Amino acid sequence: MGYVFPAEKGKQCKDCKSFDRKDEQTGKCFGKEVKAEGGCDFFTAKAK
Repeated sequence: MGYVFPAEKGKQCKDCKSFDRKDEQTGKCFGKEVKAEGGCDFFTAKAK
């Protein structure tokens, strides 16, 4: 999995359906701690 920080706006962890927010700046994704403004190859946008 390719993880980048910061990620392109609109494709950040905080915009991904797999992101589980812990606080304003961090959360978990597939069991890994990630930053809300990071991103990876498995990004899937949240349903609107």
